[in-house]
Amino acid sequence: MTTTIVHPTVENLQQFSDSFDLSKLLKSEGVLPWLLANGWDYDDKTRLIADIVDESTSLNEVWDSSEFDFNALPDEEKEKLNLIFEHFYL
Repeated sequence: MTTTIVHPTVENLQQFSDSFDLSKLLKSEGVLPWLLANGWDYDDKTRLIADIVDESTSLNEVWDSSEFDFNALPDEEKEKLNLIFEHFYL
């Protein structure tokens, strides 16, 4: 199975436009717009994942987080996250 990660754009974030300032989100250097653009729900889990990634200094630090068990996620979600994380840590 191949997973394609999309860049956050107005079009693929439009469904969330009532929840926050879309133009501000698109200017964000953080991972939240990437998660939302790639099918993650705007919920506590997604915001926690975004916070962990934004505060971490390495990919290993993210996967080893004590705040969230990334290894408990389904393989498809882990694959998507890994591709998104590569954007931030490579």
